[in-house]
Amino acid sequence: MPNNSNGSINRLDITVCTDSFPSLCAGAKVVISMIKNWNFDCIDFERFKDGITNHLVKCYLKDNPDQALLIRVYGEKTELFIDRDLEVRNMQMMCEAGLCAPLHCAFSNGLCYGFSPGEVLDTKMVRDPDISKLIARRLVKMHAVRSNVHEVVTQPCLFPMLYKYHNLIPDSFPDPVKDERYKMVIASKDVLKSEIDCMKEHLVKIESPVVFCHNDLLLKNVIYNKETEDVTFIDYEYADYNYQAFDIGNHFCEFAGVEKFEPKLYPGKEFQMRWLREYLEAWYLENDQSLEDVTDDIVEKFYIDVNKFALASHFLWGVWALIQSAHSTLDFDFLGYAKERLDEYFSRKEEFLSLKLNETSTNGTDTQ
Repeated sequence: MPNNSNGSINRLDITVCTDSFPSLCAGAKVVISMIKNWNFDCIDFERFKDGITNHLVKCYLKDNPDQALLIRVYGEKTELFIDRDLEVRNMQMMCEAGLCAPLHCAFSNGLCYGFSPGEVLDTKMVRDPDISKLIARRLVKMHAVRSNVHEVVTQPCLFPMLYKYHNLIPDSFPDPVKDERYKMVIASKDVLKSEIDCMKEHLVKIESPVVFCHNDLLLKNVIYNKETEDVTFIDYEYADYNYQAFDIGNHFCEFAGVEKFEPKLYPGKEFQMRWLREYLEAWYLENDQSLEDVTDDIVEKFYIDVNKFALASHFLWGVWALIQSAHSTLDFDFLGYAKERLDEYFSRKEEFLSLKLNETSTNGTDTQ
């Protein structure tokens, strides 16, 4: 039965099997039976295959599709680098702020929460001027959320997370072919450690504000609802207090996609400056500051900071993919993805770290 001992969330002693789609649906029915009075004969299921971390299935009533829930089953060994209790608290905080769908319950290896209707973004939609404005404004609302838990320490999670991930990088792989590929295409752990130290030295000096961040604002985590002309963010696995410029730089990096990673789609300066001005104007209004203070130099400085933190995004998801390559059972080339993100970090490092006010240059594409 539900257990409310840890906060107000129902915690069910249920483990959902992911060996097959039928077993995933069967487990989802058991979870639903604990929280909803739905007729099992009227339930249908839709599996989402966009994610590369978890198993996700939509459960809905055949005669009323608007009545829908999502069952998310955690990926293999993701507890190594994701704090699931923190994720629950974050989702509750976002729900209270009106920024995400309700969280109905947690079970042994996953969560059940409300379905956010709309379309997940793609590499074209994210560049749409109207949608990009909605994203910027929505992110301001999220960044402005303050925890009502006084003991929460609002220190940036970026570098503790990077060092933690570095420690989890596998030394080798049992498969000799995979191990040889690993050693050929990925820098040594010592080199990667020195790069984290280098980033810390440069980025901490920027003194970017520490705000509540999504930290994983990839295209599939942004839902656009055309009817309501609004966007919603989903999946708060990595949400935590972090540098404001990182969250935005990370979002810009995700313009390149995941399944097919195309670095050329990283937005250029013209697009970024429009996006950042929209964000800053909303941010200043949120904080009762005058829009007249959003000067060209302020936007330019923000552009520089965001692009420098974009380096940390490439690096973070590169080492994350190395961990996934050792543990995930999902059908995805994590080692190849790690190479792509780390290669992008090294190729952009000198350019981005050398950016200075009034000396910036275009470094991406503004193709709509």
